Amino acid sequence: MIGYIKGKIVHKSPARMIVENNGIGYVLNVSLQTSESVGEEGEDVKLFVHQQITDEEIQLYGFSTEEEKKVFELLLGVPGIGPRVALRILSGMSINELYNAIVAEDAEVFTKVPGVGRKTGERLIVELKQRVEKIPTIPGIKEKEREIFVAAVEALTVLGYKRKEATAAINKVMKEKKEDLNLEEIIKEALKKI
Repeated sequence: MIGYIKGKIVHKSPARMIVENNGIGYVLNVSLQTSESVGEEGEDVKLFVHQQITDEEIQLYGFSTEEEKKVFELLLGVPGIGPRVALRILSGMSINELYNAIVAEDAEVFTKVPGVGRKTGERLIVELKQRVEKIPTIPGIKEKEREIFVAAVEALTVLGYKRKEATAAINKVMKEKKEDLNLEEIIKEALKKI
């Protein structure tokens, strides 16, 4: 099993990369997020690797962060989601957007990803709703903020608001906040925005 590959970028396209390490060129499928965040041809790179072995071939999937790799593997755990679809999802949205779509139960977000329709989005939401806490914390988002976000969304849905509008309002409040707000203050501010 390969954990990561460190080497020189020999070839780079938006969805594929060849990284040379000790005279061997490894072909890695990558998301657009990874492709944009790593260097150009001739530069050194470190990619975290997911290895997929089938009867016909061995495929390597490379990610610039461990978090993206973990989310990719979480997506693969959903029935009907293969590596190509999981890579498309990660190419079409950030980890944070994926997290928010699942929490908000907003299947419409997934229709913006080529080859992923509303039904696939709904399946992802159903399957990942209980495992959403396994989605790694994104740098810049504190674990405490994430817990407050989820609790505030749940509180507003209990009050009868749609999950989508609750998520949007709480997102606005949390982006605008100057100082640390507690759960009650966030809910009060969000109610003013709905």
